[in-house]
Amino acid sequence: MSLDHEVVQLFKEQVFPLSEKLTEMLNEHYSHQTERRGCGFTQATRVLAEYINFPRDQIEGTDLKIFQDYDFKKLKKIIDQKSLYDLEIEDWHNLDQNVSIQNFIRQAKEDDFKTLVEQEVRFQANLRKVSQSAQLEESKIICAMLEDVILPKSARETGYIEIQTLSEKPKVGSCPMAEAFFLKIAHRSMLRQGSINIFVDDQNQPLLIEKMNMGDNHSCINLQPLIMNGIRIPVGSLFSVEYDIEQITDKSPNKEFKGFIIPYQAIQKFWFLRLTTLAISPENRKRAFSTHFEQQVHNGLFSPDTTLLKQLDDVAKSQLSALSLG
Repeated sequence: MSLDHEVVQLFKEQVFPLSEKLTEMLNEHYSHQTERRGCGFTQATRVLAEYINFPRDQIEGTDLKIFQDYDFKKLKKIIDQKSLYDLEIEDWHNLDQNVSIQNFIRQAKEDDFKTLVEQEVRFQANLRKVSQSAQLEESKIICAMLEDVILPKSARETGYIEIQTLSEKPKVGSCPMAEAFFLKIAHRSMLRQGSINIFVDDQNQPLLIEKMNMGDNHSCINLQPLIMNGIRIPVGSLFSVEYDIEQITDKSPNKEFKGFIIPYQAIQKFWFLRLTTLAISPENRKRAFSTHFEQQVHNGLFSPDTTLLKQLDDVAKSQLSALSLG
């Protein structure tokens, strides 16, 4: 029986082996199970942040670094020789859905170049299906995010709201205890000096909830799935944001707690940090986050084993009647 994490095993069998770093993290090497890092699974989502926070490079093979020793030279050969074969390739991502590539495979004679193209298309097509083979909740999430690094999605095809990225990483932490105040907020328990801001979509529905004056300022969790640089971000992810509240005129006070309801468009840019434990159902949280989850329990965080993301969403929604009153 394999000791590999399900994601590691699926990529080995169906796509291509993941990088040594991601493999080590997902397999929960002890070096990642520290007080500062939390656990390997958490660390793996921090590695994904390195891809989520930057646009896909249409020319270079940087994104392929999620794999172990993937040979970009073969893909580059296809790109370099595209004009010889009348191939319309502006971006090597989503090559399996490229119409000119599909036509080429149907019509071209059998030769080394066609074989090369077929290999790359098969690789991407297999990647597109890998999350369907995952059984574990956390595996489905990670597989989908890894898929999108190579096969980026759009807001149009997903229906998700796309948010823009800050130009550089802000000074907000993502330690394993970052959930502490969000768990309290979910149970309607807040520090006296604390406040929450609700970023809403065009239908005035909560998109993200931000905490202020409770630990790091300007950290927030998304309550709807989002898309950033082509990568789908599951609910329960931790973000950082930068803005000056005094410069935002289009805001309404919360109904109950201190803070404001703010259209997300007023918050120009975000930075993805990692998944929080709230991204996974309570019954699967211990399995997914192992030592990270155990830390939260040991340190007495507010019901990390039972709290639902829906409770955080309910708190956010309960602030919104101020909007409907106009």
